Amino acid sequence: MGKRKGSLKETLSYAMHKDNPKLFSISYRDKDKIKTDPLEDFMTKEEFSDIPLTRILEITRNGNVVWEKGQKQVKLKNSELSFV
Repeated sequence: MGKRKGSLKETLSYAMHKDNPKLFSISYRDKDKIKTDPLEDFMTKEEFSDIPLTRILEITRNGNVVWEKGQKQVKLKNSELSFV
């Protein structure tokens, strides 16, 4: 796979449209707590529109981190989304 930068929006788009969203979880800051929800649940919450993307801390696929806040590159093996 080629090398390219990974962005949060690109990772979310990939997870929702090119892969199985049920495999992904998202961790985000909610006031003074860190919450983790399945991606599908997170995207359908009423407050989703109120949660800024800057509060998202990481996205995991089957327990493996595929995007992490502050990390410029991510790696997701055996898929089209391969940021190395």
